Amino acid sequence: MENLLIEPYKPERDKAAIRAMLCGNEQYKYLQESERIFSDSILVAHYNGVTVGFLSFNGFKRATVTMIFVSKEYRRMGIGTVLIAKANKLLSHNEAVERSLVPCIDGDHSSLQFFYKNGYYISYSSYIMEREGEPLPESHISIRQYEDDDYVTCHNIWEIAFYKMHKRVGLLPTYYFPPNERERKRFVDDRNNRFVMLVDGEIVAVGVIDGNELSHVSVRPDFQSRGYGRAFVSFLVNEIMRRGEKIVKLGVVKGNPAKKLYESLGFKEKSLYHWLTKYYKPDTRMSRPPSDIW
Repeated sequence: MENLLIEPYKPERDKAAIRAMLCGNEQYKYLQESERIFSDSILVAHYNGVTVGFLSFNGFKRATVTMIFVSKEYRRMGIGTVLIAKANKLLSHNEAVERSLVPCIDGDHSSLQFFYKNGYYISYSSYIMEREGEPLPESHISIRQYEDDDYVTCHNIWEIAFYKMHKRVGLLPTYYFPPNERERKRFVDDRNNRFVMLVDGEIVAVGVIDGNELSHVSVRPDFQSRGYGRAFVSFLVNEIMRRGEKIVKLGVVKGNPAKKLYESLGFKEKSLYHWLTKYYKPDTRMSRPPSDIW
C-alpha cells in the first residue's frame, strides 16, 4: 500500500511512539524483551511518516512469541495484513521455528477475528495477577540458585508439571519436550533468576524471576499438595521485593487450581489474555512424557 514503510526498529525514533500505543497494555513486556535481547527482530510500520504499528519476535526459536500491533485509528487500512504477511514469511523460512504464539487481551474482538482469519487459533487463556503489600511469611526451607548440573532435573519437573496441568484442565495438545542443549544454555545464562527448592537434598520445585514477574513455578508431582508450593512462591515473591519491586506479577492458565493458592497469598486478577497459535512446521514434541520419569 502507498505511503506505508516497514522499517527496522530505531529506539530514538520509534520507542516513545510505540510505548504510547501500548500504554497500560500487558503486551508491552514482550516488546521490552524483544528490545532488550532481540532488537533486530522488531519491524516498525510508518504511514505518511507516522509510527502506526509494529511487528516483533522474542527471537526465532521453536515457539516464537509474535506481536503484531496497529494503532486503533489506523486499523482496517490493510496495515495489519502487510505486517502479518511479513511475519509469515520470516517465520516460515526460519528452520528453528515450529509455531508462533500471539497474546491477545480478552474482549479485543477485532484482533481475535484478524488472527483467526490468518490461521491462528486459541491454544489457552491465562490470567494476569498482581500482588503488592508486605512481604510474605517464609518457612525454613532449603532454596538455592540454579546450577548447570540441575538442568535435566529442572527441565523434567517443569515439563511434567505443565503436562499434568494441561491434562487436568483439558488443554490440547498435551505434550512433553525432551531436554536440549539450546535450552540448557539459556537456563545457565539466566541462572541468577532461577531457583530450586530441595527436600532431603533432592530438587522438588523450580521457579523463575523476570523483573517483577514470577513464572514457570513447578512442583514435582509427587510433592504437590504438601505445602511446598506455598512456601516456594512466598520465597520467590519476597525475593522479587528484595530486588526493589513493589508489585509482583504472574500469569496462571485459566482453569489451573493454582489460582486459588495465588489468591490466598494476596494476588488479584487484573486481566485475561488469550494465547493464539499458528504452526509453520510439524510439532516435534512428544505427546506424553517417558514412563520412567517419576
